[in-house]
Amino acid sequence: MSSPSPSCGCANCPGACKATPPDAVPVHPHPWLDRLLVDRRWGIVGSLGVFGAVLFVVFQCSAWLDSMTTQPLAAALSSWQPVGTAEVIARAVADGLVGLVGIVVPYMIPLVALLVALEQCGVLPRIARVIDRAFHRIGAHGGVAVTFLTGLGCNVPAISSAAAMTQGRERMVASVLNTFVPCSARSAIILALAGKYLGAWAVAAIFLAAGLVIAVMGRLLSHRGRDIDVRVVHPIPPYTRPRLRPIALETWRRSRDVLTIVLPLLVAGSVVLALLTHLGADRFLNAALSPVTTAWLGLPAALGVPLLFGVLRKELSLLMLFQALGTQDVGTVLDSVQLMTLLLFVTFYVPCLSTFAVMVRALGTRQALQSAGISLAVALLIAGAARLAMPPLLALA
Repeated sequence: MSSPSPSCGCANCPGACKATPPDAVPVHPHPWLDRLLVDRRWGIVGSLGVFGAVLFVVFQCSAWLDSMTTQPLAAALSSWQPVGTAEVIARAVADGLVGLVGIVVPYMIPLVALLVALEQCGVLPRIARVIDRAFHRIGAHGGVAVTFLTGLGCNVPAISSAAAMTQGRERMVASVLNTFVPCSARSAIILALAGKYLGAWAVAAIFLAAGLVIAVMGRLLSHRGRDIDVRVVHPIPPYTRPRLRPIALETWRRSRDVLTIVLPLLVAGSVVLALLTHLGADRFLNAALSPVTTAWLGLPAALGVPLLFGVLRKELSLLMLFQALGTQDVGTVLDSVQLMTLLLFVTFYVPCLSTFAVMVRALGTRQALQSAGISLAVALLIAGAARLAMPPLLALA
């Protein structure tokens, strides 16, 4: 791969300036910033530092936003004890709306907005260059690096982009690896639970585990595909000053599916779970899933249905988790080992229905099912291992 040139947006960087939006305002930071973000030795450190800063800012903002939005709404609903089927449905709809607010406002919107700002000011394209080099070391197609950055927002466009630039075995590898990238929905769940109850160390550990899984799976899946070595030179645009209006518009574009797709699913799932509980039918599904939820993962049997419905949308898992446990303060019901086990499983297991649908279109039904099976196996393995390993580690601490 050719060595990157430090593009700062000046007249001496004509190639980069072509990528500059017409209304962008170039800025000229100190040269050390480019060296930190694109240098072969320091690029990984700089990239990790950027994402660490993003998580830190979101972590700090989310606690305040949660206290100003979700907590007052949940407190207002806590005294409502529904009587009869009609009130059960009404309470379920209200819980669904509060759950949506609790996911989107404190966690998803700040995360997506920060990623958009980093992309528009020229930082993410530089990180893409560094990730590209790292992907060659694990045997993956270099162009997959760019789709991973998209996957931090949503896996659906990421897999579509990966399918467009690859074929054959490369497409399978790229698609499977993209399913392990924590999308904004999974990241919101991680921040909502790990950030609130376990601390920053747990958030960092989960994202680090995702990176390790991607690296290991990349090596395993491309073991027989040594032809996956296409060098992709990513253009490095100039740095520009982020502007509020474009960031807000792009954040809305990437998050609007929450209203058009997620909201109906959340409310419908909330109603279904409430009716199942009201009629006593949920215990049969939970009993059927208990070999996984209770015996292997060590979680309450009541979480079987929420994990099952999470295949529709990952956000649905969190909302139905609140309903199944009867509280939004899950730290009073689950201990630290159970919370970590739950989060690792949700992070890695079968992607949402939308992601699976785009994989069927890109790979075919058979390979899409294989990918889903790989995700489920990895989730069970890692979550189960964490459940067994954490108690002695915590005892030593």
